[in-house]
Amino acid sequence: MKQLLKNPLTNALGLSIFSTFYGLIFILTSGHREFIDILYYAQRGKGSSFLESWSAFLANGYQAYIAYALIAISVVVVLMLLLRRRPYDEYHTQVLTHCLAVATILTLAAIAIFYLAILSDPNGIIEKFTLFITIHWSTVVLADLVYVIVCRWR
Repeated sequence: MKQLLKNPLTNALGLSIFSTFYGLIFILTSGHREFIDILYYAQRGKGSSFLESWSAFLANGYQAYIAYALIAISVVVVLMLLLRRRPYDEYHTQVLTHCLAVATILTLAAIAIFYLAILSDPNGIIEKFTLFITIHWSTVVLADLVYVIVCRWR
């Protein structure tokens, strides 16, 4: 595993796959009629004010802006990774492991909150799951950005 983490191309490939997948889904569902029709809170106006606002945000197709922002950050990270000509040393591999650990902890916390939100009100699963994916994708991309910046300076 450490051998894979030492290679910047591995990191770039993993980030590219996730960003391409989530980016396409977010952009394709943006403003799509079938997606808007399955949003629970946007149709009924019920729920907490945050979920109503999030549902309206999705219904207006603004998730595409999240996708564009995270794709742009991903492109910067991938370019920084690809411009590095040599493998990372033990120090850099340890920093990457820490960044991935932080992203994992934040994702696990998001899973727990997501599960609690579903248990408390199973309605609006699309809005809640999209929020979870947004948090997950953001933490991975931002943790990777922190990693490449820290490793650039040292």
